[in-house]
This record gives sequence, structure tokens and C-alpha cells, in this order.
Amino acid sequence: MDSLGPELSVELFPTATWAGRSPAGPPAADYPGLRPTGSWQLDPRGELHGLDPAGEGWQNRETGEFVDLSGRRLVLAYGSNPDPNKLLNRTEFFGNQSVIALRAAVFGWAAAWCDARRQRDGSVVATLVPLPGRVEVHPVLALTSHQIDAMDQWEGHPDHYRRTAHEGVVVLESGRPADGVEVYLGTPQHRPALMTAGRYLLCADMPHAEVDGMVGAPRA
Repeated sequence: MDSLGPELSVELFPTATWAGRSPAGPPAADYPGLRPTGSWQLDPRGELHGLDPAGEGWQNRETGEFVDLSGRRLVLAYGSNPDPNKLLNRTEFFGNQSVIALRAAVFGWAAAWCDARRQRDGSVVATLVPLPGRVEVHPVLALTSHQIDAMDQWEGHPDHYRRTAHEGVVVLESGRPADGVEVYLGTPQHRPALMTAGRYLLCADMPHAEVDGMVGAPRA
């Protein structure tokens, strides 16, 4: 896939117009938390700015400044990692560098609930599963090596979630394909996908409050 057609692009990526702001506070009580509409940049001080595609790059919606993606790696984020408040509450995650999130269409894969909970707060967590014909919108995080190392630790790579090359097609809201995307996939031992009637239970089909009663105690 070289790019998205204009009609599909408009349907998947409605225009985001919000101005820069600070995240609202602690992470939302229910997993996966809150995520801003569109693409954005979050600096270590907690200032959040919207980004728009501009030519072959990305531009701060308010200042017009272009963001620098050089030296960063792309990681598909489908659960709570796109919640700016969660990121701000992760000590030493930023490493004095901003986090950049680029809105993207993910083809042939879907976010699904796990038959597992986080040890820390007991939330039912999610994984990504293959689902031909499915299209979902999730952010791709452009991260520094320091930020990826920190994320490896809290995702339990490689035992609970394993960071690996994403096998599907990801197209950014600019219409360009994202190359070299990585993703954290739940391992069968610790983060298996939750199945009901032989089908994956998708995050889009059931909120956390309802799936919470279907999953047992946290796994080790």
C-alpha cells in the first residue's frame, strides 16, 4: 500500500484542532486511560502540543515548528501507552526528550483484551491480534532509545510482552506508510488473548468495566 485514498483518510482521521495544553492529571481510573485526538508531542514538563502532517514531516499546530524524528524508532501503541498522563507518571521515562505520537491506521490487526491483569493495579490489559479485514486507528510512538529501554522494563519484555517487528501494514495520517514499526505483543504464557465463543474479545466491542468481571486474579 503506497498511500490512503482521500475518502478513506478523511474517514479514519477526522481533523484535530485542539490547542496545546497540559494533561488533565493522573491516569484515568479505567484502562486504557485517555488519549488525545490526532498526532501530538508531549514534553517532559507536561506540555502537550498537537501535530499536523506537513509535506514529508510533522509540524506543531500552534508554532509551525517542525519536529525532528531523526534517531527515533516507531512503536505501535494500542493500550494505555498513548495516555499522556501515564507517560508523565513514569519516572525517568522521558530522558529529557519529548515523546511524539503519530496517528495511524493499522490494517489486519486489532486490539483485544487479555485473559490477564497487571500486577500493579489489577487492570485487565490488552494485546494486538491478527484480524484480516480489520482497520483500527492507533498512534505510533516515535521514541528515543532511552524511552524504548524504559518501556521494555514496564512491559516486561520479553516475558510478559515481547517487542517485535510488526507484521502488518501501518499508514500514517499523512497518507504515507510507516516503515520499521515495532509492537509489544502479549506472550501466551502471561498475556494470552481473551477468547469468547471461539473469537477474540476486542477492546472496541467491550469497555474495561464490563470485561473486568470476566478475568481472574493477576498472573505472576
